[in-house]
Parts: sequence; C-alpha cells; structure tokens
Amino acid sequence: MRALLRLGPYALLAAVAAALAANWDRLPARYPVHWGIHGADRWADLSPLSVGVPLLTGAVALAWIGLIRRFLLANSSPVPEPARARRLTAAITIGLQWFLALLFGLAAVPQEKGPGLLLVGVGAGLLFLPIALVTTYAGKPPQAPEVEPPPPPGGWLFVPRENGTGLRFAPGHPRIWQAVALFGAGLVAIIAAGLVR
Repeated sequence: MRALLRLGPYALLAAVAAALAANWDRLPARYPVHWGIHGADRWADLSPLSVGVPLLTGAVALAWIGLIRRFLLANSSPVPEPARARRLTAAITIGLQWFLALLFGLAAVPQEKGPGLLLVGVGAGLLFLPIALVTTYAGKPPQAPEVEPPPPPGGWLFVPRENGTGLRFAPGHPRIWQAVALFGAGLVAIIAAGLVR
C-alpha cells in the first residue's frame, strides 16, 4: 500500500501522458490555457511542448517533494519520541505529491470550455491529504529500534516540534545550508520549467 502511495503520483502523470498520446487527433488544435475574470485570456496551439511542459513540471515537483521527504527523514532521529512527527511529515508530503500530480496532470489536458475540469481536480486533490494521513496512521505504529542510532556529527538536522506537529530545523545546525539549497533548487527548477511554456 505504501509503495502505491509513493509511486502512484508518477503513474498518474504517465497515465495522463499516455491518454493524451492515444487521443491526440481528438484534441483541439487551439485551446485556452488561462482564464481571467472575463473568460479566456491566453491561448496555446496544440503541440507536444504545450501539453508536455505541465507534465514535466509536475514530474519535477513530485521528485522535489520526494527528495525533501527523504532528506527530512534521513536527517531526523528515528527514535520513538519523534516517530509521530516523522509519520506526519511522510503523510503530508505524500498527500502533496498526489495533489500536485492531479493538478499538473489536468493542467496538461487541453480544455476548450473553461477551467471546470481543473477546478474539479483541485477539489478532488484536496482529498488526498486526509487519505494519506489515514493510511499513514492506520495499523500499528512503527517499532522502536532496539538500539538508538547515534546522531550524525553536529546532531540531527531536524528535530520534532514541541507540539508534535512535524519537524523543524535544529537551531544553529551547521548543515542548514544543505536543506535551504535543496528547497531552493526545487523551486528554481519548477519555475524554470513553467517559463518554458
């Protein structure tokens, strides 16, 4: 089940790409890509680039969120005390990946009559976070390791928040720049992919 939760967003983007390729001849030659208050105000011609950029941007966003999840979990203590924060972090990032896959997948589908499909997708996508939370917290909690792993030099980069609602940077940790670089690089990549369109 967890493999489906983690790999499913990539499969969703691949399924959208396959469906677009299979139905290419039935897609409109020109379609709106942005709607303002008075209707469509930006148009695109159908091309592999016009439908591929949202899919590529979505794949980059999914990979980035996955890297953030791995980075957070690899740099936080796995002992029982922060286990709740680690599970919450995993659930939120998985839910976000599903939401982004649905959002970018539907953004790649040419729509002639308005953003209705995209808006329905956003609404449905908001359900992924509670589903990810329920599936992450369902079942028995993870077992504590028999021997607590030693912290890396300088201590753990991420520590649980005092109220148990996730992880935060350890104040003054010497490797904070790595986390900032990871977060910033993903944003730059997503923005750059969006500018191509």
